Amino acid sequence: MKEEKDLFPLADEKEELHPLFSWERFLFKWLAAGALVLATAILFRHPSPMLEDGRHWMEKTMEKEFPFSRAAQWYEKAFGEPLPFTVDGWTEKEQSPGASPEIALPAAGRIVEDFQTNGQGILVETGPTEEVKAIKEGTVIFTGEKEGLGKTVILQHADNSESWYGHLSALSVQQYERVKPGSTLAKAEIGKNTSGGQFYLAIKRDNVFIDPNEVVPFE
Repeated sequence: MKEEKDLFPLADEKEELHPLFSWERFLFKWLAAGALVLATAILFRHPSPMLEDGRHWMEKTMEKEFPFSRAAQWYEKAFGEPLPFTVDGWTEKEQSPGASPEIALPAAGRIVEDFQTNGQGILVETGPTEEVKAIKEGTVIFTGEKEGLGKTVILQHADNSESWYGHLSALSVQQYERVKPGSTLAKAEIGKNTSGGQFYLAIKRDNVFIDPNEVVPFE
């Protein structure tokens, strides 16, 4: 007859685990993670208006509150390679020649609507096919339509600040891409009352918008 320990090997394995390890807690966390993934899938695949608040909350949590850029920097320092969980990896857009390693001018132009006008950002008039570039290294956390801004790209930087680029056309980046200062994000939108182009720039630091012209002087 086999010994008791041969009949119940799992019990022996449990005894050899770290004293702080708990199978019950491990299973609970595993089930909770599965439930969260299922709930997220339901939120975004079900068109019900009743779930709209939940979708907005999830988008805000994943796109703005999680420090993607800071996490990417930590991962690279720790493991020597970029985070690989996106389709194309953490694609680094080619940096434009002459761009500053710290702060780059998004595009040449003149301010036609200053920060004091709306308290959030500035509107810059530029050429009709001018490329809009990243002012700092960061991670793309949003690409899409924003009310009042049209096509928009939002970058999150390592210090958890954000730079917003609105009134764009022909986007060149995707969500979760990592970009360098001077990397092309999109082209400027054709202005409504001019043959030239225009784009919007805002900088958010500690959840407060600051005057972009103090960071990136245009004039």
